[in-house]
Amino acid sequence: MIDKKFEEKLKNLRELYLDKRPEKSAEEQTQALEAYTKLTDEEKATKLRHQLEMLSEKLVKLDEKLGELRAEKASKADISELKYYIDAVKNKKMILEQKLELIEGGEFDAARREKVKRQLTDLELKRCRALLSKKDCSKIDEKIALKKEAMKRLK
Repeated sequence: MIDKKFEEKLKNLRELYLDKRPEKSAEEQTQALEAYTKLTDEEKATKLRHQLEMLSEKLVKLDEKLGELRAEKASKADISELKYYIDAVKNKKMILEQKLELIEGGEFDAARREKVKRQLTDLELKRCRALLSKKDCSKIDEKIALKKEAMKRLK
């Protein structure tokens, strides 16, 4: 009895999820794969500029809406919620501007990555020397952690 119920449910699920699923066209499949391709610095910069444009337009509209709410004497909760949202958009815009500066400044190139790798190797050698001479390594460990974070950001 349980097996029949289970088999029936399984059959229904197969029909629902496997048999009736629409086939994707070749164009849709290539678009899905393009989402995972690595972008060049120029493409990243153009994308960021486009997003910054959109955020600027959004900020203008939000400021207009805030003026309208103040003119209508809306509730303080609505106004504070909109102010919070405006601050979040401004923060996002600031982050995107910083990313754009880094990309345009060449901070993401291979030479920068190699420089950080060399610095990290030097710091690890210093730590080994300090361990051998039985000295405190806490400051060196902090610097190593910072360099590892820098490596993660550059990837």
